[in-house]
Amino acid sequence: HSLCWSSPQYVDSADLEAGVQSTDPVKYHEAWQKLCSADGVLVPGGFGIRGTEGKISAVSWARKNNKPFLGVCLGMQLAVIEFARHQLGWTDANSTEFDPDTKHPVVVDMPEHNPGDMGGTMRLGKRTTIFKTSNSVLRQLYGNKDSVDERHRHRYEVNPVLVPEFESRGLRFVGQDADGVRMEVLELDDHPFFVGVQFHPEFTSRPMSPSPVYLGLLLSAAGKLQSFLQRGCRLSPRDDYSDVSDDGDSDSELAALGGATAPSNGLPGNGLRGNGLPGNGLGEV
Repeated sequence: HSLCWSSPQYVDSADLEAGVQSTDPVKYHEAWQKLCSADGVLVPGGFGIRGTEGKISAVSWARKNNKPFLGVCLGMQLAVIEFARHQLGWTDANSTEFDPDTKHPVVVDMPEHNPGDMGGTMRLGKRTTIFKTSNSVLRQLYGNKDSVDERHRHRYEVNPVLVPEFESRGLRFVGQDADGVRMEVLELDDHPFFVGVQFHPEFTSRPMSPSPVYLGLLLSAAGKLQSFLQRGCRLSPRDDYSDVSDDGDSDSELAALGGATAPSNGLPGNGLRGNGLPGNGLGEV
């Protein structure tokens, strides 16, 4: 039941942007070659506008080419922006973080955040996410729980007023906060694995207990997600493993996962940087 080796690649999203094609065509084409050789794409959290258009391009490539995709925090918000621009026809859709005057603010600052004031205004700490449907791949990966507690770190959120527009086109917000106001998890219909989470699952991931979110991305990139789900989300028919397991066979089997479990054990910016080998790997944008 081992996965194939993963060769994580880091791609500077700014190099994917159209302007680089004229200023530094070699860098532009190298960045796109890395992305196009990846079996899956991770767009992690971040702040600021630099490279966001390149990240949106990466999201678009993964969506259109049915490549496994995971967006974390800002990555989820950019997936919403990409979908609004290319599927809803809102070409100026954006976050108010990047364009306060956009006519289609699909990502907005939260009521408790005062724009311009960066001190003590983030939504932090462990929060509960309620799954709103049983038809969710992430819910299955979490063991079909009704809710999960994950840690957060953000100032902006998906505009709840526009949620019906997205869901009518197949971008479903399958996880929400306890009040049903904040969007926590998104999934795209008719895609092998297109997931966005507002929280940071890497904060609670462990070597022998990897985050279901990152594990799902890696399994999908390896072509093994469906068989994993059919086995009831177990790495093997044996019992689940834990950090304190002394089962030598279990340890050997997890070791066979190689690069598949290592990325989920650290922050995305560190865990998914690798040797840049083309193909059979994950691209972090």
